Amino acid sequence: MDDRETLFSLGAQVGRPHLEAVAFNFDPARLTQARFAAGLSKARLAELVGVTPSAIGQYESRASTPRRDLLPVIAQALHVPVEYFAAGRPIGRVDGSRAHFRSLRSTSARDRAKAIAFIEQVWELTFALEKKVRFPEVDLPSIDRGQMDPLSAAKALRVQWGLGVKPVKHLVALTESHGIVVSLLSMMNADVARVGAFSTSHLERPIIVVTPERAKSVFVYRFTVAHELGHLLLHGEAAPGDKQQEREADQFAAEFLTPGAQIVNMLPRRVDLPRLDELSRHWGVSIDSLLLRMKETGTVSDASIRRGYQKLNQLRGSGLETPEPVKAYPGEVPTMLAQAAELANESGFGQADLARELRWHPARVREVLGVEDPRPALRLVRDQSQA
Repeated sequence: MDDRETLFSLGAQVGRPHLEAVAFNFDPARLTQARFAAGLSKARLAELVGVTPSAIGQYESRASTPRRDLLPVIAQALHVPVEYFAAGRPIGRVDGSRAHFRSLRSTSARDRAKAIAFIEQVWELTFALEKKVRFPEVDLPSIDRGQMDPLSAAKALRVQWGLGVKPVKHLVALTESHGIVVSLLSMMNADVARVGAFSTSHLERPIIVVTPERAKSVFVYRFTVAHELGHLLLHGEAAPGDKQQEREADQFAAEFLTPGAQIVNMLPRRVDLPRLDELSRHWGVSIDSLLLRMKETGTVSDASIRRGYQKLNQLRGSGLETPEPVKAYPGEVPTMLAQAAELANESGFGQADLARELRWHPARVREVLGVEDPRPALRLVRDQSQA
């Protein structure tokens, strides 16, 4: 055990964060990650802490270390325990250029940084759980990226996962069963919801995160997950915002969810919304997606497609056609991380232990796991007679 480990061990023995140990073992990457996760600029954090923005920059660049008395103040501002800043545990490092973002142009750099911090923490949570629980092996076909087109990649994944030509039922459960982590971001991260979805294949285990913005409709949500699968297979070198990569991921998703060889013979020869609604539910895709398939296959004219979209929008405007929530469909809400945590708990490693190992607050563990706070909510009722 080296001097840093000894010092931090001594701090752990007193039952509270040992400021000297944390200061001596300070990891600037943890400060950056926590700041991104909180969605704060250097200037805003500096304002909350009472230092200059350049001081925060020096802390993050390793040029200097925060004073011991500042550590609790920084921790409170970033909603993390003081010991979060200590080195000595694995950290998920994802460069922003190595992540795919579903809605890049409509999101700020701050929101993308917050998304990156979240996906790093999803990996760290997964890594901690994998010490206690055996996860499914990652099972994706070997594809020579840049050499295979999206349609061939979709067919290759169907073959690899033994799907044949049938509809993909329980897409998220299927994806998780093949070792890919899927996370449905909670509403607590409303800022990141504007990102839509994001994924990376540059950690030991691929991760897909979908935000509430894409989960308002189960069909949009399923297409988004398939879109991110396309990125994982096709685009090792992410080019955030690249139109060609986005088109290819959409093409992959359409072919994976509705194989062209089968769907072309099932599509109506005119824009028949009741028939398209039946096909929508059979294949688990939106009517919009099927209209696009009709356009791609030349089943009907472009003018008919435009009228179809107009009718569909009229129905939605009148409330006759409403999105269906993801939770109404079994196998579409991610469960792998939560189930792994339950198994770990059965072996004596509960959420409190997980929080201590990760050096997170328990609430953050629940948030990344996607589970609700089990504690009953205290509701205070004002005595109107005393008003």
